[in-house]
Amino acid sequence: MRKILGSGASGEDDLEELVAGRRGELEAQAAALEETVKDLERREALLRDSRASLERLLRLGTSDLDSRESELAELIRELTAREERLGQEEVELARRRSELGAVELRRAAVEQREQALVERETELTAGSPSEPRDRSVQLAFVPGAAYRLLEIETATLAPGTTFAIDDDEYVVTRSGPSPLPGDARRCAYLVRGTRRTSSGGSS
Repeated sequence: MRKILGSGASGEDDLEELVAGRRGELEAQAAALEETVKDLERREALLRDSRASLERLLRLGTSDLDSRESELAELIRELTAREERLGQEEVELARRRSELGAVELRRAAVEQREQALVERETELTAGSPSEPRDRSVQLAFVPGAAYRLLEIETATLAPGTTFAIDDDEYVVTRSGPSPLPGDARRCAYLVRGTRRTSSGGSS
């Protein structure tokens, strides 16, 4: 610096040149610094945007999670209610099965008693010496608009036997004692079979 100042006008020129050089360097450094500051500002803006986007995503995720938790809780309540209804229905089904089993047992017992009664009646019919000698006159319990009792001439009253009454065919379902008080005759209980057509009728 002293050399530049001591050399007069040429020294001043050198000094100005040095100052101009320094000023250029400082301006370049300032421009670079300004560019760095702008880059930092851009990065800071991007960081703020990213943070805001992340916060929105977190809020949306939290809201969606709350909604899914509510749906899951509602689904659990529905499943619990269904399990309770299913348990009640199973209890009711077990009760109905028990009742049905009791009904089946009672029906089987009734059928056994009826079978035993039929067998006893058959034994009495076959082997009782006190039955009347005239077994050709029997009664028939005939169905229709009004049930009626008819005397019939037949020697067979076995179930499944068919014969005609007033041009109608009937089938014996069972035989038993007469429904009339004090009547010792046997009675055939009939059901309607196929209707007969007269020989002179048209086909």
